[in-house]
Amino acid sequence: MTIQLETIASHLAGLEETLIYKLLDRAQFAANPGAYQPGQSLFQPAESFSLFELRLLFQETLDTQFGRYLIPEERPFHLGLPAPRRVPPQTETGLAIADLETVNVTGSIRQAYLGLLADLCAGTDDGHWGSSVEHDVICLQALSRRIHYGALYVGESKFREAPDKFRALVAERDDNALVAAITRVEVEQRVLARVRAKVEAVQSVSDPALRKVVDPSTIVDFFRDTIIPLTKEGEIFYLYQRV
Repeated sequence: MTIQLETIASHLAGLEETLIYKLLDRAQFAANPGAYQPGQSLFQPAESFSLFELRLLFQETLDTQFGRYLIPEERPFHLGLPAPRRVPPQTETGLAIADLETVNVTGSIRQAYLGLLADLCAGTDDGHWGSSVEHDVICLQALSRRIHYGALYVGESKFREAPDKFRALVAERDDNALVAAITRVEVEQRVLARVRAKVEAVQSVSDPALRKVVDPSTIVDFFRDTIIPLTKEGEIFYLYQRV
């Protein structure tokens, strides 16, 4: 893959749009907190994990066998998954990193996403636990893909713009200076404006009698407070490994 910022930005916009649709779909179900409580899965024989945790683990156990996590931006939420039984064709990524798992912020992604549900979803419990956690897994994987793609490829593109500068900052172990160096406030503002416009546009053709309408600020704030900061955190992880 050619490391060109315009190409990367275009792909990020596509991932962002996919994520918006997934979050709006999850919002059609209640928060259903019981689905996240250990031991409440109704599995037989009984499991100590929550229904959410089991759904995510089973999905990743399947995905890893198909080689999903051999793709750089596809980072798993679990360790100790089975070895892949299929190795997809490998293409040149342009990345320079030995171990992709050194750029993995899935723990923070999961925590932030679960914290979003109370604001995203209307109602406490509608009984649709299975559908809720199915959509959770889809949302989490879309989130992980969006954040890790940005972390890896934007991190590499910024390094190539000023390699000596980033080598010096990494050598100094100056995280604050690294954050300042990778931050583009004007770009972030354009992203947030675009997200708001997309959420409004998607919901403008929805029937409020059939679908819950989400306050666009809920999703915009999630991008501002979670997605953008975690992407930067991943960029810094990448730069430390890159240098």
